[in-house]
Amino acid sequence: MTEEATQTTQSITPTTGVVLLAFGKPQYYWAAYNLAFSIRKHSPNVNITAYFEDKAKALANCNELVNYVDTIGDIDINHIYTNKKLDPLKVKINLYGYLPYERNLYLDVDAVALKDIQPLIDEYIQSGKEYISHTVGYHTIDKGRDFKAMQWAWADKLWAHFELKEDTVVPAINSSIQWIIKGEQAESIFKEAIYLYFEKTMPLNELRMKWGGGQPDELYMNVALANLGIDPALKHYESIKGSEGGPIHFSMHRGQTYEEVTSNYYFQSYYGGQGFTPRFYIDWLDRMLNADHKAIGKRHNFLISRITENKFADGKR
Repeated sequence: MTEEATQTTQSITPTTGVVLLAFGKPQYYWAAYNLAFSIRKHSPNVNITAYFEDKAKALANCNELVNYVDTIGDIDINHIYTNKKLDPLKVKINLYGYLPYERNLYLDVDAVALKDIQPLIDEYIQSGKEYISHTVGYHTIDKGRDFKAMQWAWADKLWAHFELKEDTVVPAINSSIQWIIKGEQAESIFKEAIYLYFEKTMPLNELRMKWGGGQPDELYMNVALANLGIDPALKHYESIKGSEGGPIHFSMHRGQTYEEVTSNYYFQSYYGGQGFTPRFYIDWLDRMLNADHKAIGKRHNFLISRITENKFADGKR
């Protein structure tokens, strides 16, 4: 192959990588470190980009972060706060503007990689879908007001407020993990979510549940996906009933052994507030990270048990 041909081939190869956002309390920088460390351990060739509210603050709290990410960027302060209060919804619905790769695997930082994530990335690529998120379920208004898959709003209030059609199908995503290919479709989803939030904000007193005392990004992403008729599920996982199988293990109950979780999932999440994830899994992650750090002559300083004490979902801003 000629040098010219080689350069042409390289120039059209899509870039792919993991995207992390860390802001607010120092414990979120700790979480970003633990996640990046675990990804790098299992998948040393996967690109990782982290965006911080304040690089100096991030590195002052966790200076080794730079050893486990490839690039670091800044988060626009206007996307972080509303009236000087932390407002993660705005960062999440503006996520598209931060994507550094052509193919992006966005992850909330409150998770730990359990094994090589390259097979998951390959599966996302092979699906041909431009946007994928962990999909809990779907709802149509004829099923009643209890939208069991989504805790943020009652269905009747959701349909009335956003003027949804009777045959609209609303998905319920967990936006902790999102596969996003840069392009018209993904951009349209985030633009719609931004429009819905700023122009058709659902009053807090109409929400079924608040996120950290405020607005949940998933509510607006769900309606955006419904309005655009986009199914965010990766079909393979949608077909698996219950909690077995999938990219990331979310659990409010102790249901599977460590071995089963590692076999069935790529990540263990500790989403939500303190106590959402059983201590059984929290302690397991800390033991795992302690052993992994000890193996390379380091100390596991950023305990998951301490991070969970400072989660935004509990209103700890």
